[in-house]
Amino acid sequence: MGDRPVLGPAEIRELITEYLPDPPGVDLLDVGPGGLVFAAGPAGLAVRPGGTVSGPALFGFADVAGYLTVNAYLGRTPSAMLTSSSISFLEATEPERLHARVAPERIGRRTAVVSARVESPEGCPVALATLHFAFPGRRNRPGADAR
Repeated sequence: MGDRPVLGPAEIRELITEYLPDPPGVDLLDVGPGGLVFAAGPAGLAVRPGGTVSGPALFGFADVAGYLTVNAYLGRTPSAMLTSSSISFLEATEPERLHARVAPERIGRRTAVVSARVESPEGCPVALATLHFAFPGRRNRPGADAR
């Protein structure tokens, strides 16, 4: 796999509207050599009593951003599924438009690992996640590399 996504910004935006429920609530902000940047919220981010975004909402955003990143680097792979993950919640945040910077750590033939850094609009880290995806049935796909 290359250092850059195989899908361009327009194709990634198509994935968002095709793969995510209506309205998706997630926007693509940037595609660069280090990964992708997405935005979400504040609508759709569940809030806990006290006015902070819930942990499951932060995890869900990181998961969706990771899934879209895997698809961007591999090409359309709707069967990609999260197999394991870890997340550290670093700072409570009020409902606002959050960003997820997602970098591929390893994109292989049957699995991928990405890291997602969820940030406030000011760039303060809110959560850090490592997400491991598997792609059932991909090993026999023509053109798949040998990693």
